[in-house]
Amino acid sequence: MLRRMSGPDHEISDSFAARLRDLRERAGLTQQELAERAGLTPHAISALERGTRTRPYPHTVRSLADALGSNEDDRAALIAAATRGRARATQADSLPPPERVNAMLVVPPTMLHGRAHDIDVLSELLLREDTRLVTLTGPGGVGKTRLAVAAADAVAERFEDGVVSVSLVSATDASAVLPLLSRTLGLAGGDGPDVLEVLTAHLRPLRLLLVLDNLEHVLSSAPQLGDLSAACPGLTVLTTSRSPLRIRVEQEYPVEPLGLPDDRASSRAELEATASGALLLDRARAVAPQSVLDADDLRACVELCHRLAGLPLAIELATAHLRVLSPRVLLERLEEATATSAARDLPARQRTMRATLDWSLGLLSADARWLFRVLGAFRGGATLDAIEAVVIAADRRSTIDVLGLLHDLVEHSLVVVRPDADGTSRFTMLEPVAQYARSLLAGEEASRVLAAHAAYGLDLARRGAAEFELSDQIAWLARIEAAEPNLLIAIERCIDSGDAETASLITWYLWLFWWLRGQMTRGRRLAELCLAADPSPEARCRVALTAATMSLAGGDLDAAYRYWSESDAIATELGDAEVTAKARAGVALAALTNGDLKAAEPLFAQSLELCAKAGPAGGDWLASLVHVWLGTLLLLDGRPEEAVSSIERGLALARSRGDRLATYIALYNLSQAAIGAGEYADARRHLDEGIALSEEVRDLANLAYFTEALADVEAHAAEHVRVAMLLGAATALREVVGADVYAYYLPDAELRARTEAAARDALGAAGFDDAFGAGAALEVEDLVDFALSAGVPG
Repeated sequence: MLRRMSGPDHEISDSFAARLRDLRERAGLTQQELAERAGLTPHAISALERGTRTRPYPHTVRSLADALGSNEDDRAALIAAATRGRARATQADSLPPPERVNAMLVVPPTMLHGRAHDIDVLSELLLREDTRLVTLTGPGGVGKTRLAVAAADAVAERFEDGVVSVSLVSATDASAVLPLLSRTLGLAGGDGPDVLEVLTAHLRPLRLLLVLDNLEHVLSSAPQLGDLSAACPGLTVLTTSRSPLRIRVEQEYPVEPLGLPDDRASSRAELEATASGALLLDRARAVAPQSVLDADDLRACVELCHRLAGLPLAIELATAHLRVLSPRVLLERLEEATATSAARDLPARQRTMRATLDWSLGLLSADARWLFRVLGAFRGGATLDAIEAVVIAADRRSTIDVLGLLHDLVEHSLVVVRPDADGTSRFTMLEPVAQYARSLLAGEEASRVLAAHAAYGLDLARRGAAEFELSDQIAWLARIEAAEPNLLIAIERCIDSGDAETASLITWYLWLFWWLRGQMTRGRRLAELCLAADPSPEARCRVALTAATMSLAGGDLDAAYRYWSESDAIATELGDAEVTAKARAGVALAALTNGDLKAAEPLFAQSLELCAKAGPAGGDWLASLVHVWLGTLLLLDGRPEEAVSSIERGLALARSRGDRLATYIALYNLSQAAIGAGEYADARRHLDEGIALSEEVRDLANLAYFTEALADVEAHAAEHVRVAMLLGAATALREVVGADVYAYYLPDAELRARTEAAARDALGAAGFDDAFGAGAALEVEDLVDFALSAGVPG
């Protein structure tokens, strides 16, 4: 039995306790320092030195000897002291000498990072009277075993009859679990049909913590464990499993990956402030103590933490290669590094991430394994409807239960469910798991799945492009933003596989999303890749429009004119009124932006005629914008009444569809007309509405123009501090976006200069700079609140 012993056992415990205390003091370590080195808790060290914890496990003793830096003699003496204690305890037991098996938990003797809160919560949970069975769940490599051992150490002295830890890796099936536990406890008759009764009779009188590690492959033993727990009131069971047991007495505790450093972190202190960063640096010191990490290395370490998703095992395996690779090179060769073996003292199934994940995948059905491979096609996760669409297109089976199989993958911690901004569930994978899934998707199966993935992306992008012009554009912008990683990888795969048509059309449908999100460089790069892949004329004239708009937004007017002209020529030849209308309006915009009003005006008129020919679905959205752009031209041409009439016509069309984009473009131009006419109250009204809409759409480029225009209104009211802050905010927004985007907005540059000069004169150089800096530091939400907070000037 595992009862606390007195007499000889107490003497041996004191001998081990005294030897441990002597070695620690000779090493000049506090209990806290020794605990950190050994991967234990200070409480566990204290219990061992006081002799209240009488039977340290072999792996605990080895960890202590390593942490103490003991020489061979001291190490042997410490192990011998612990061994004598266990031997005498067994001899004093009333049962015959047990036939024990080697089922100890293997825990690397490395420092435990970022689990203090978990240990505190688990300690409280394990010591509650109503707790019978707790399961630590999580993906392979997240540190469930390590946390279970640490939690058990933390509460060990509260269990009078000790802690028993059993690894179930060697259990071949569920029927082997109770016999293995029985043999570990040294019980006679534990391999017979009455093993549950034998265990119950032995454990019922005891106050004992039982730790069962790696239960995921023998989950059908869970009911028996539930029966054992129910029959033994002093027994508390702590299990680790990639899936919950799903029995009534279970309390699940999900183990999350380690916390990640901020993407912008660049110093050692910032890395060490997070658990994953601290672990990575600790292991780097262990394998390459002489190496010095420069700023680039530290930034590479930050990215390594993110790429490895905060999984302790993945970090351990990858950093082992820092013996021969710099962090920057390791980052480049990361998948290779985590697929090669590392520490020899890890179990075989944990020596590579692939072996760990092979273990998890081997527990699933063939359909679940197939769905896991399908998920390798996605980037950034996917919604249920996206996964189902790809599955149906790739497999054609109508009977496959995608939701049920996803549930299995979630239960085995291979897939994580997270909510999107709209509350929709998104099924994602940690990056090391996703890399593994991608590696399994190959051959003809990969061709089918990737083609289905691209087809779904094309359909989603097409639907999004239509909705961007209507009242539901905010929800669709959010939906496309969540799906953007999948759309981007679909474009690049299609280009690589020679499917220029699909790549070009997806790129065309995404142009407005990229415009509104200020992603012009990305949009232009992909559009030009599509053009280089030589798509059909129908696709080419469309993707050329994307290249043109991205070029204009990025300030390359010549390229924009060239791409719009190419699109116009092709679409005219094809007789495509919608594309021709857009291309013709683009050529007119290029002329307007270049100051050629005479050339631009008839081109805008031609575009409006083509919009009417294209019909409401193909032409109304563009018509509202062309009316506004034409209004800008008329303002510059000194025809303000005609300008306001044209802009208001465009505004009415935009409002009728609930289109925020065309609405705030019209509002900006009306504000410019009002400022020019000295009607500042009207200008502020237009700007206030436009600022609110810009925030709603998250169009930072547009918000910069509105903020700057509002500074002109505030200048009229002599609100010089507000002027300086608004100008600072506008400048900061443009730096974030990296381009003006709305190059066809043509504000009065002389008025802008007078506005700034007046504020500088009123505040002085230092006062202006302070207010300008304060405005530049405002977050978007705070800027909007600030901009909308002033009253209407007189």
